[in-house]
Amino acid sequence: MKILIIVKSKHNDNTMKIAEAMAEVAPATVIDLDYAKFYKLSEYDIVGFGSGIYYGKHAKELFGYIKPLCDKKNYCFVFSTSGSKNYSKNNRALIKLLESKNKTVLGDFGCLGQDKFFIFKLFGGLNKGRPNTEDFDAAQEFITEIMNKYHSLEK
Repeated sequence: MKILIIVKSKHNDNTMKIAEAMAEVAPATVIDLDYAKFYKLSEYDIVGFGSGIYYGKHAKELFGYIKPLCDKKNYCFVFSTSGSKNYSKNNRALIKLLESKNKTVLGDFGCLGQDKFFIFKLFGGLNKGRPNTEDFDAAQEFITEIMNKYHSLEK
């Protein structure tokens, strides 16, 4: 099994840290979105897409990358870090876009990340110390579930 995890982590590398935790227990290559053009998604069994949440959605660059993708069926997952706990709501728009591109979304994950945006920066940010060990453990459990789902669908 080969997994590619594409990340756009703009401010504190919260989302990149989550992706790297997933890669510790999965056969995954983690890349920044800026390098995605050098990879063929068709060479991977599962592709993960993640970023921080900005104004309730994933990074616009991630949407821009996905919109022109071909409609070839692929397995994927979505994940995010954010200043709030609205994970499923925040992930919904990206999931819908992927499904409109004929992708099978095996699941989604979210956790808190330190948020130093705008006025929060003056106070050192919200959710200091996040993501933390518990978040990394949850991310590893999530990617294990994704791999199990993939194996059950490919039988």
